[in-house]
Amino acid sequence: MNKQAKKLGRFGATLAIAFNLAACATPPANNNAPRNNRDTAPEVTTVQASYLQPAAYVTPAAGGDVLRFYNLHTEESITVTRNRGESISREANWFMRDFRRGEAANMDPQLFDLLGRLKTAIQRRHPGLDVEYQVVSPYRSPDTNEALRDAGGGQAEGSQHMQGKAIDIKVPGLSTIELRNIATCLNLGGVGYYPADGFVHVDTARVRYWPSRDYVSGLQCN
Repeated sequence: MNKQAKKLGRFGATLAIAFNLAACATPPANNNAPRNNRDTAPEVTTVQASYLQPAAYVTPAAGGDVLRFYNLHTEESITVTRNRGESISREANWFMRDFRRGEAANMDPQLFDLLGRLKTAIQRRHPGLDVEYQVVSPYRSPDTNEALRDAGGGQAEGSQHMQGKAIDIKVPGLSTIELRNIATCLNLGGVGYYPADGFVHVDTARVRYWPSRDYVSGLQCN
């Protein structure tokens, strides 16, 4: 055998050895292993969905409320489904924003609890009424509140609206005076009566009534 043939033989043997070593180093196929990133996508999607799902929108248990709102200024609507005591979602906080400045705040969960109880009390008197809260004024920033005061609007200097604890509302199908009376019977906070503007103010501060409380003693709350 000549030298060239010997070299080719040694080269072929070397290739065979290298091939066998590579084959031994390769792990056996795992049919259960992910083939690409798409196999992990459902898990990622589940995590994202759980993170984005607002707590205030979970299916209500006993004592839960479904509250419908329509903002008379922005013409936006929202339905808030929540269990009493839960925090308020980012979507609902944004809906209740100071529309003049585009500024949102964390609304008081007790205010939404109050609105849930108010809806129940309304429907107890009017079983066929589909309650929608038409929002006149929810959150007001301190700057907006001061500007309205300067313009002679009569807003309180320490308004509960600035703390996200108050809302001015109308309920279609219900007179302003009856809405005031039902809210008063709840005995859960402040109630303001504005017949000229056709709305009622409710808040979660101490129990009080304005512009007069003379009507309170004559209410039939049962």
